[in-house]
Amino acid sequence: MIILGIDPGLASTGFGALQCGGRVPVLVKCGSIKTSSHDTMANRLMQIHEDVNTVIDQVQPDLFALEDVFSLVRYPRAGILLGSVLGVLYVTARRRGLPVQEIAPKEIKNSLVGFGNAGKKQVKDAVASTLKIGDISSFHASDALAVALAVYYRRDYRRVV
Repeated sequence: MIILGIDPGLASTGFGALQCGGRVPVLVKCGSIKTSSHDTMANRLMQIHEDVNTVIDQVQPDLFALEDVFSLVRYPRAGILLGSVLGVLYVTARRRGLPVQEIAPKEIKNSLVGFGNAGKKQVKDAVASTLKIGDISSFHASDALAVALAVYYRRDYRRVV
């Protein structure tokens, strides 16, 4: 089984794919999709849609895992923009016939670090350690891999060997 984890964002959407067939998940691909703040909202959302479709074509996931994001009351515009990105991601996944699993940030941090308020560096280090890989290209890619790992742990996709 391949789980594609997504860390949604308008400026940068992280992605991370894990092969989950053995005792330990194996990194397939990770990175981030960056959009230009100088482009229109419609073009940025279309770029996210097209680039996620490209990633789906490349890694052929069985499950699409999304960080269940929230918005602070102090930043309503940010919440609206993030909601637009999420809408595009949900539609992209469903149009490709992929089941979608959402997972809360606290659950992700708790499952990887053992502390629901862990910092980004702690999560990044935990992901690198778990997957036995070196430095991950960005916090967005690391967060996306954390999403995939946490969904893997939650659903227990590991085979009994």
